[in-house]
Amino acid sequence: MSDGEINIELMREILRELNTIKIKFPEGEFRIIQLNIEELKNSQLEMKKDLSDLKKKLLDPDEGVIVKVNENTKFRLEQTLEQKDFISEHNELVKWKSAVTKVLWLIFSTMLGILAKVFFMD
Repeated sequence: MSDGEINIELMREILRELNTIKIKFPEGEFRIIQLNIEELKNSQLEMKKDLSDLKKKLLDPDEGVIVKVNENTKFRLEQTLEQKDFISEHNELVKWKSAVTKVLWLIFSTMLGILAKVFFMD
């Protein structure tokens, strides 16, 4: 037997079984099954639409979630680099402040020494 003959025989067998089901089921039950199948079909169509919407929201090259996540990651990396710059700048300012404080203490001590010498060495 060729594939075509096998398929034809299979279709005939399916039709015989459907006719048997049609005869055995009362009209009401068959209608209920038909309604359930239609409801299932509608549900599948809704799911397909929802999945399509989700896919678009995820993969849209302009407004997709993946694009937004990549932009967010890029922004965070830039912010991290800027923070590192601010931290190094802050450390430099702390060192400069420490040096200026030492110089000011030296100047203040020297002035106190000069004033003490002027008042007590007359």
